This record gives sequence, C-alpha cells and structure tokens, in this order.
Amino acid sequence: MQHKNDYSVIAFFPDRTVKKWNYVHRLDGFIKFLDKDFEHWLYVNVYDRRTREFLQQIKKGSVPPPFLKAT
Repeated sequence: MQHKNDYSVIAFFPDRTVKKWNYVHRLDGFIKFLDKDFEHWLYVNVYDRRTREFLQQIKKGSVPPPFLKAT
C-alpha cells in the first residue's frame, strides 16, 4: 500500500509550547528532523491525517518505524 503524507504530528516542548505539522510522510525521518532543528522537543503525538485518529505517542530518544500502520 502506498503511503503519502499519512500523518499529522503535534510536538510538545519544555516551555509548554506546541507545534503542528499536517503532512508528515515518514516518521523516522520526521524524528530526525526534530532532533536536528528542534532539539528540545519532549514528545510527539501522531495522528492519522485523514481520520484524525490518535495513533501513538513518541518520546524523545525513541526510534519509530517509518510507518505505523498500512493505510
């Protein structure tokens, strides 16, 4: 099954701010991006972009798979 921007992700930071990305393709690459450009993130909540269903919480230091489920 083809994956194409399957996820929306909300990142949470120590100062209680949040930042949202609506079109996330691969979660492993996205976490690497956060580690590089937003190094102080704490965790992210991952949602199915189309249904808005909560899928998983990923904490800093975790290595997620590229995709969580077949869509």
